[in-house]
Amino acid sequence: MMNWQLPSGTQSLYVKVITLITEAINNGDLLPGQQLPAERELADVLKVNRSTIQRALNELVSSGMLTRKRGSGTWVSMDKWGILTKNVNWRTYLTANRFGDPESYLKQVRVLESDPETINLAHFNIPSNLALPISLNHVSAPQLVEQENRVDISGAGTLKHQLMDWLSPLLQQSIAANQLLITSGAQQAFYLITQGLLSYGDAIAIEKPSYFYQLTLFQVAGIRVYGIPLQADGSLDLEELQQAYYKHRFRFLFVNPNGQNPTGQMMPLVKRQALIRVCRTLKLPIVEDDPFGITSAVATSRSVPPLKALDPDNVLYVGSLSSLVGNQARIGWLLAPSFIVDQLADIRQQMESGMSIFPQIIAAQFLAQPDLKQQIQRQKDRLQQKRQILQDALQPFVDKHQLSYKLPVNGNSFWVHLRTTRQLNVADYNLFLKQRVLIRPGFLFGTHQNNVRMGFASLDSTQVPQLQQRLKTILATLQ
Repeated sequence: MMNWQLPSGTQSLYVKVITLITEAINNGDLLPGQQLPAERELADVLKVNRSTIQRALNELVSSGMLTRKRGSGTWVSMDKWGILTKNVNWRTYLTANRFGDPESYLKQVRVLESDPETINLAHFNIPSNLALPISLNHVSAPQLVEQENRVDISGAGTLKHQLMDWLSPLLQQSIAANQLLITSGAQQAFYLITQGLLSYGDAIAIEKPSYFYQLTLFQVAGIRVYGIPLQADGSLDLEELQQAYYKHRFRFLFVNPNGQNPTGQMMPLVKRQALIRVCRTLKLPIVEDDPFGITSAVATSRSVPPLKALDPDNVLYVGSLSSLVGNQARIGWLLAPSFIVDQLADIRQQMESGMSIFPQIIAAQFLAQPDLKQQIQRQKDRLQQKRQILQDALQPFVDKHQLSYKLPVNGNSFWVHLRTTRQLNVADYNLFLKQRVLIRPGFLFGTHQNNVRMGFASLDSTQVPQLQQRLKTILATLQ
């Protein structure tokens, strides 16, 4: 229960109002999406002038703590990003309410994953039974030690040359070894960017919705993150991007245009070209996350080139092997100018003494397999079958106009819109947990429009009748 009483002290009245509301949000007394009392009512309760309330609320809106909806008042932000206080508030990592309860929700998902009755649609990456096999061949222990001692801090040369061979045709450019930084997965590449190329208080832009909202590494580093609305075709609202840039002065734009997570859409070529033009005008560098790049490079040529191919000088390119091997080998890479690679490799070396040679040798041998294209095609065929299973399972609910979705161009999940008569809140998604149907609600991706991400890679046809029965119960309750 909110206690509307100003704190004691000698601060200005408007500062006391800001402190009161900020602490209430941090403590969970004011929840994401909750409406504040009207300005006149607040002024009466707190015994201050209405102009004092207006000044305090304006500053909180500017900081991202509050949002205004024209004609309906002031609300606690549903978006955890864009909020940056003077010091890290460790309470926010223990109290879930501040962030719309994502950690509590994901914790419950992890608990239910071990339940044999659970139907798991929560994951984006492929499961172990669909992952391509990896192994280490023909390397003795002394050879491992020797290679570990002489490997460059930016990554093993053998793996770099494999990646150069596969990625150069996809990116339509020659790649030098000193432009590649080998990482332990894509997230380490993002982490190193925050440590080496961004400073505390810097602002970045991402898509909205986006899985980047789940990466707390940005906020831990003191980076302010702002979502730019994503259009139905997978492109960004460029007018919104420009307006937000001049307001917040973004240092980077992070995008996932090649099978966007969670929507699964592929940004059209003409929209990519327009985005490149806008970012060049703004002198705004792009970080392009392409989790399916290596799949496209090895299997077939992609009809729409990556942003890196369209603007080699202003795009940092991040990829990984996760789309092929899942979590069996955490290998990723960052393609960047050589001086950036050197700086980030040095930062990593100082922090954790570099990266082990062992997974890099495994990855190099994996990419060198003569039948890799055939393996990828077989995996693609199996995933297509899984996609059809989910499509068939959802069809009755599509026919009854209870939900809708657009088939993904890339990726292993559907971005499903629940067609309910009201806007769902965070607690509503607990119905999926109670029915032991694991999904990723939209609030985890920075959006609150009754969307959920449903992954199909782990779904079995024998689960369809039970899934349909549980969805029938969930959707009837949500109405």
